Amino acid sequence: MIRLGYLDEDKGNRNSFNRIFKSDFDVVMFDDNSRISTLDMLLDEIDNQKIDVMAVDFRLADGGWVPYNGDEVIRMIWDKRRYFPVFIMTSYISSALQKMDNVFLVNDKDNLANPEFVQILKKKITSSVEVYHRILDEKSSQLHDLVEKQKNGKLKDVEEKELLRINVEMNAIDPKSNPLSPEMLQSESVNELHQMVDLTRELLNSIKK
Repeated sequence: MIRLGYLDEDKGNRNSFNRIFKSDFDVVMFDDNSRISTLDMLLDEIDNQKIDVMAVDFRLADGGWVPYNGDEVIRMIWDKRRYFPVFIMTSYISSALQKMDNVFLVNDKDNLANPEFVQILKKKITSSVEVYHRILDEKSSQLHDLVEKQKNGKLKDVEEKELLRINVEMNAIDPKSNPLSPEMLQSESVNELHQMVDLTRELLNSIKK
């Protein structure tokens, strides 16, 4: 089951969110603000809780519960985990839209009382996770195919550049998912490189569990 994290300083909002989504997702509440007092700590907690997708309130910092707001959370996550599924739930739509680079990630919290809106949002959540893992799978497959060509001495110059590009992109998606470094990709030790690619595939599979 998809693990849906929810970050909101208001306990009542957290309880309502859990009630609405718990039948379709494994909802994880970020209740202990001492564990997420910085953005780096929040990212660690997302990893530790094995979250697949995050929903965050916009105005988190108003009451001093945490020192950051939802737009900062999204920028931090996408800076460290490109394409990771995350979106905002807020009653302050206008303020959120002014702060967000991607306005389509902003959802009206008041619409959670509308069953039709909730069903659409559930489908979006599921689709966002599927798309994220499809991206990981595609990049992993491309990397594996290129390394196989390199192993067999069939890699063209343009493909060598593509191999390096995909390695860099996978590091942007999730550094933990790709242990290959540019130095390794340029190394003549093909057997070692091949072993590292197998490790990459194992790590990607562990991310999806």
